[in-house]
Amino acid sequence: MQRHFETAAGPYLARPWSWLAWSVILPIAALLTPRFLATWEWLGVLFLWSAAILLGGVIEGFQIMKGRRAGGTTALATWVLRAQGNLSLVALLLSIVALWQGQAWTLPGLWLLLLGHSLYTLGGLASGAMRTAGRLYQVGGLLALLPHGQGLACFAAATFLGNLWIAASIWRRLGSEALGQ
Repeated sequence: MQRHFETAAGPYLARPWSWLAWSVILPIAALLTPRFLATWEWLGVLFLWSAAILLGGVIEGFQIMKGRRAGGTTALATWVLRAQGNLSLVALLLSIVALWQGQAWTLPGLWLLLLGHSLYTLGGLASGAMRTAGRLYQVGGLLALLPHGQGLACFAAATFLGNLWIAASIWRRLGSEALGQ
């Protein structure tokens, strides 16, 4: 079973660049959020996060397309992407409810817990590094929900460490494959 998930994740784990990009883009957006909120209010925050997600998504999409050309795609990969899309919809709806209830401070923790769950359960079936990243995200999510006002800093740290961990594991694997050839 794990071999099927490894094959399905091949295009996503073929190169470290999208993971490295996310390890920079997400923390920067999190750390800039208070400044954008103070300057442009919620419209600025919406713009900041939309731009961050679009930039990261373009980089990730480009890397996935390169990986697919090299290794193809599977029905399982399509199913996992649909599950991810559903999880994103759930996260969006929960975010709207949190904003509506005046609980915007919970958003970093909420997103870290949901993304961490996905990385741990689905990603963990394909890669131990993704399982570890999922744990880092979930710990960050728990810490972000504590009433200390540092949710965005927790988000920045967890996304930096989690994505960098996956990128480093890909570099190690590529290095060991190159040595083995």
